[in-house]
Amino acid sequence: MTEQLPFISETSSLPLLSSMCRVRREEHFRVQGKTVSRPMLCLILKGDGVLVLNDQVYTAQANHLFFLQPGTIMEAAARSAVTEFLLLSMDTVRLQQVHGEWKMTSAPGFPLGWQTGRLLVRHERQAVSRCEQLYETYRGAQPDHFISIHSQLQDLLQYLSENRLEENYERVDPALERSIMYMRQFMSEGISMDQLAKIAGLTASSYSRSFKKAKGMSPTDYLNRLRIDEAKKQLQQEHCVLKDVAESVGYGNEYYFSRKFKQSVGIAPSLYMKKDQLRVATASITGLHENLSSLGMHPVAVMDEFRDREQNEAEQHRQLNQQLDRLRQAKPDLIIADFYHKTHYDRLRGIAPTVVLDPPSDWKEYHFRLAELVGRDKQALQNVKQLELRSLEAGLHLQHHFGEERILLMQVTAQSIRIHEYAAHPLDHLLYGELGLQPAQIISTDVMTGKYSADSIPLLDTDYLFIHRISNQPASEKLLRRMKQTAAWNRSAAVLKGNVHDISDWPLMCWNPFGRYQIIDELEQIVQQHRSLSRAGLIGQL
Repeated sequence: MTEQLPFISETSSLPLLSSMCRVRREEHFRVQGKTVSRPMLCLILKGDGVLVLNDQVYTAQANHLFFLQPGTIMEAAARSAVTEFLLLSMDTVRLQQVHGEWKMTSAPGFPLGWQTGRLLVRHERQAVSRCEQLYETYRGAQPDHFISIHSQLQDLLQYLSENRLEENYERVDPALERSIMYMRQFMSEGISMDQLAKIAGLTASSYSRSFKKAKGMSPTDYLNRLRIDEAKKQLQQEHCVLKDVAESVGYGNEYYFSRKFKQSVGIAPSLYMKKDQLRVATASITGLHENLSSLGMHPVAVMDEFRDREQNEAEQHRQLNQQLDRLRQAKPDLIIADFYHKTHYDRLRGIAPTVVLDPPSDWKEYHFRLAELVGRDKQALQNVKQLELRSLEAGLHLQHHFGEERILLMQVTAQSIRIHEYAAHPLDHLLYGELGLQPAQIISTDVMTGKYSADSIPLLDTDYLFIHRISNQPASEKLLRRMKQTAAWNRSAAVLKGNVHDISDWPLMCWNPFGRYQIIDELEQIVQQHRSLSRAGLIGQL
């Protein structure tokens, strides 16, 4: 039997099919807090929505395949009117040869070592087809199904194992995986590149190239990351000793360990040990203090070095010094700054240890990075999960109202009119991705913000226009009045229908959970206002 299963050839454990079912659910399908008791495969056949596994949020769409370890807590919410999925539950048995006979007993765990989460597989449609064929056999649609279902299960698992993909969609290489297992097992010892290459059955140069292509980093960097991740776990335990932690993860010298740790995490391990007790200040124009508040921690001081172009240089310099003085008086243990404050790093570091966060690719990355620095990782996961479910629920209502009608965001400053373009920005991901709204056709995908004078704005070809007034100075009000006299404004469908609304600073608010909740609330208030005016027969008369 093990010859058919080379991926478990070193163990006597074997997965067997326990049950299999095809589930179809209608609109508003929800699953809340279900605990998985057996190893399970979940294949989405139709529909889309959100799947939460142990507080980790995944987008679930047709043909997506997920593996769930026993003990996984599962939540789900569907966007689509109809959702269909296959659930395949397994038991693990242990085979032992006693006096020449095979004995089979129940065994814990799952022999393939897969982690809870989405399984990326090459030839996705073939994987789906194999799952559906197994289900038909399980239902007894084929002769001798009781004999063939377990054989088909082993074939399916072997196929998935051999065709698993990395996050970057490179094929999982079992040889590289063996070397990573060795890293994990012997990270406290000296590990050479030659050792790892030998385990993988490659030359050192080929191993290094293959590893970097698959993992996006060198084997040395990957090993350092494993060591730092393990060190983080140990540093959160009571009564840990820095020297012992350094030795246990392969850094014999605690000073070298401290340097590597700070390079990776941003703060020294001595600070990391008490991170949930630190007095933290922020220096940010991207709302880091709001991010902290959503994690249940309020900063002792907040610096926001926003440069108002209507202020002269002397006034800006005075306000900067005032904010730095307030930071000193607060005596923080740690200052967390965004990338806009990098120019002040030396002055901030003179007040307290300072971490400057790199420009993030999305707001979640920002949130999780901040949570790690202050010991609020679990709260960050909860925030993301709850916000994903809130966005899904709100998106269904908003899409029902807006339908195919399009929206456009505009910012008014003292100098120019800015049209927010469709780009890789957290606000676009929220509005056009999670909430499913439609961007106006005049929006470009090449730039983030188009700037115009009042007389040069393009025709505002949109059904809804949302305006944020960045400045309340007389110059910005004058610019807004001038724009409202143009043909581009007065011919806009949004203006003619009375669908022009003032909004808060959505491009800034979208970087933290509180702000994203507020954006959703404002949109729902706009919808409610529109419905109230429609019932009163006032739409189109504004």
